[in-house]
Amino acid sequence: MKENDPKIVEAIEFFEAILESMPDDRTSLEFLAVAYDQVGAMDKRRRCLIALIGALLNDRDFEKVKTIARYLKAFPDDSGACAAVARAEQALAQESFDKLQRVQPQYEEMPFEAEDDGSLSIPDPVIKVHAYSRAALAAEMDLVWMLKDKGIVSKEVSEELIHELSEFPVVDKPQLISAMAFLDDKYPECTESVMCELQRLSNMPAIPLELFDYEGLVLTGIATAYLHVRGVVPFARLAEDFLIGVMNPLDTELQADVASRLGATCHFFLAHPRACQQILASKFT
Repeated sequence: MKENDPKIVEAIEFFEAILESMPDDRTSLEFLAVAYDQVGAMDKRRRCLIALIGALLNDRDFEKVKTIARYLKAFPDDSGACAAVARAEQALAQESFDKLQRVQPQYEEMPFEAEDDGSLSIPDPVIKVHAYSRAALAAEMDLVWMLKDKGIVSKEVSEELIHELSEFPVVDKPQLISAMAFLDDKYPECTESVMCELQRLSNMPAIPLELFDYEGLVLTGIATAYLHVRGVVPFARLAEDFLIGVMNPLDTELQADVASRLGATCHFFLAHPRACQQILASKFT
């Protein structure tokens, strides 16, 4: 430590004593983080900031959590710092979804209405797009955390995908929300290996969507906005059954929802994200 003002040293000793009996005391941790910086005790400061992450999360002070997490990322070899950053990012991602749900009101399912040509439409498509987007963000974030926890993608890749999903803007226009599409866009070299792991985990067969022409495929009861947001590609029909391509084979709630909307038995297949996007853009507009 540097040659220090005795008053600062005395104050440090006082707050360190408080932490011995109250290790999560935010006031003490915040003071010590500043004081350790003033006296040059940087290792102690880092340990203090690691502990402070927990206190701030308890108080839901997410802005300060962001600031400290950015600082701690500079210490990738410190297991405590890495654990604190991971905890902070998970909490921040959850808060983003919670905030979205608080801002966007929940709406009950609305009945479809028949158009003059006999097709089905939704009374308020904007409300529906927001609902589709909220469901997609939650499901895709779950997928990324699973990929991270199982070591299927690296820490760098998972952090990028988590950031992409956390910051994704929900707007009135349908936008694809897919972790695999984001992965293929930013880390295309990882796509095939991750798809192999997803196929293994889900026991869902993979299908090359480009082999199908989609001509004459009639869909009722499911909006094109839903297909675009959720990354769902109906590619063929056998008798009364639909064949459906998806990018997230572990989202069983999505599969059940699609079958319910179509009112038919559906058989799901793992599809490449690039093919899904191309077909959605060219065939389901």
